[in-house]
Amino acid sequence: MKLVVKKSPLHGKGLFAGEDIPWGVKIIEYKGERIGDAQALERIAEGADCIFELAEDQNLDGAVDGNEARYANHARRRPNCFILREDGHIWLVAGIEGIAKGEELTFDYGSDFYPPK
Repeated sequence: MKLVVKKSPLHGKGLFAGEDIPWGVKIIEYKGERIGDAQALERIAEGADCIFELAEDQNLDGAVDGNEARYANHARRRPNCFILREDGHIWLVAGIEGIAKGEELTFDYGSDFYPPK
């Protein structure tokens, strides 16, 4: 799957589709260092923003040993991707409308990260 990291109109850098992606396709696995909750909370307090909860006391820090998946940005209103947790892995998956070439990949980070207003 061809993906491109470049400047985002949403936030910093973003992850963009280098080709059309049909709905339901596993686009990229979110990778990173596996850390426990205590270490994740310490890193978050220090400003880490690429930590993804995997399971109880299991998190992935995409900024350490991670990949391009960490550049997928937040969109609450019309995200074009969703997250699939499967067999100890986290996947970014194309949403029901698919993703057009050149479109930025987004998903809803959830209320813990962005509380509702």
